[in-house]
Amino acid sequence: MSDIREHHALAHPGRAQADESEAPIVYCSLQAHHLPQVHDLLARVFWEGIDVSEALEYSPEKCTVVATYKQLVVGAAFLSSPQETYITYLAVRAGWDNSQLATSMLYHLITRNPSKDITLHVSINNPAMLLYNRFGFKAEEFIVGFYEDYLDPNSPQSKNAFRLRLRR
Repeated sequence: MSDIREHHALAHPGRAQADESEAPIVYCSLQAHHLPQVHDLLARVFWEGIDVSEALEYSPEKCTVVATYKQLVVGAAFLSSPQETYITYLAVRAGWDNSQLATSMLYHLITRNPSKDITLHVSINNPAMLLYNRFGFKAEEFIVGFYEDYLDPNSPQSKNAFRLRLRR
């Protein structure tokens, strides 16, 4: 980012340059004020119409992780419920892909639900498979057409999925 700022300063010497301030990434449970940004993130990463508002009603401290940088939501992860422990969504904002956000959010979900198996479905060509394998998730089932009703027909993501389980 510093090279972009330097280029801008050289290209526009008369303009005042913005101060760059660093801040930590904060991981917390879902709160109502996060919802608009979380819904936007999920629509960009997955598909339109995802509503996770109900996650506020069932143990958000066990079932949700929201990563924020300053006041920007840069990642979000959700379990369906404390009883079912199925990962419904794990999403990272574009541009934050290599910042280990997904790893940290997955770690938080796992540690907040000790001694419970955790399951999920993932498209067979999704690079997140490597992340899940590092945490010990194992494929239990191959499902043809699992994402058929959700993904755009032109999507590069496979409509087929693996059902993965982390045994505890």
